[in-house]
Amino acid sequence: MRRAKSVYSARRRRDAAAGIGGLFGEPAWDILLDVYIAQKSRREIQVSSVCIEAGVPSTTILRWLTRLELEGLIYRASDNVDGRRRYVRLTDAGTALMTRVLDTINIGD
Repeated sequence: MRRAKSVYSARRRRDAAAGIGGLFGEPAWDILLDVYIAQKSRREIQVSSVCIEAGVPSTTILRWLTRLELEGLIYRASDNVDGRRRYVRLTDAGTALMTRVLDTINIGD
């Protein structure tokens, strides 16, 4: 998780330094990092909260959530108490992918 947080933080700093929102956009990577960090922190992350800091339109995030779901990397689950609320979670394949990629890029150690 430390590596994922380091990568995510570096991306946010880079975006802030550029001063141009969405210039370095990689929505799929941002989503996967966000959800991975949330799961490793034992937090639920709502669809509406995914990648707020990424600075891309919600329609872009929703399109990428659909794509990542079709790829079998994430799934959306309804809240048992409030059916209007939906959460994003990594599948086992999504967790394995993130672990493999983060181990490969070897940042933050």
